[in-house]
Amino acid sequence: MILVTGASGYVGSAVLRRLSQEGHAVSGMVGNFRRAASVEDMGVPIRIANYDERASLERAFRGVERLVFVARDGNARAVMRQHANAIDAATTAGVGRIVFMSITDVEPSSAFYFTPVYRDAERRLLASGTKWTVLRCGLYADFILSHWIRPAIASGEMSLPLEDARVAPIAREDVADAFAMAAAADDCEGKTFELTGPAAHSFEEIADAAGRVFARPVRFAAIAPADYLERALDEMAEPWPHAFSSLCKSIAEGRYARVSGDFETLLRRPAARFEDFLRGAAAAM
Repeated sequence: MILVTGASGYVGSAVLRRLSQEGHAVSGMVGNFRRAASVEDMGVPIRIANYDERASLERAFRGVERLVFVARDGNARAVMRQHANAIDAATTAGVGRIVFMSITDVEPSSAFYFTPVYRDAERRLLASGTKWTVLRCGLYADFILSHWIRPAIASGEMSLPLEDARVAPIAREDVADAFAMAAAADDCEGKTFELTGPAAHSFEEIADAAGRVFARPVRFAAIAPADYLERALDEMAEPWPHAFSSLCKSIAEGRYARVSGDFETLLRRPAARFEDFLRGAAAAM
């Protein structure tokens, strides 16, 4: 049986739905009954567990052959603790293999707020003795659309501390496809895959693509990191101002520019081009 955590979230629910439609024995894990209600329409068994309660995690993981561990977010200290609890509980419960969602930006030199969280989880996973597969995700195309393009469509300007930085965005739909494939496959044990889009784009190119797709003038303007942080502190609650600002620093250092062929290796097709992703999102709006 394959258990998918974060089953009420976008990626987790998409992975669960794909595996169920392919005929796999699956179950979804959520944190409470309210979240369970949001996945009942899939008709799959649901397990409820609290990431801060090891015993509840161990109960949820019993009898699981493969665990699709969709990473959490929030306060970094809390998330690091919860990831450790889940990996330890899965090991104790005898899970056959953990398929873990990580990020491409895991180098010790990275300033990104969440990098230590993922680096710690990967280290724990490799030391656990449990079989594993790690999928390191690049920057989500959906993140760029939600947080940077949509405000820019309204204002006409995408102002970020990124100058000539490039990113290779990948859509969450493609990430879900990759996780479903890795969970179902028998030849992914002990392997790390990097999931990126098929091309790296500058933010001027991203702004131009947004302008074409949404038929609105969108201009990219590079601003100082301090100015971006000041704006983020006005607009967001912690930890997000520092998470977003440190993400921009990582992007500016080229940590999200790498293009990997691992997605195509897994799926036997390329990931969606960024402008095609935008066109699909525009059609759905």
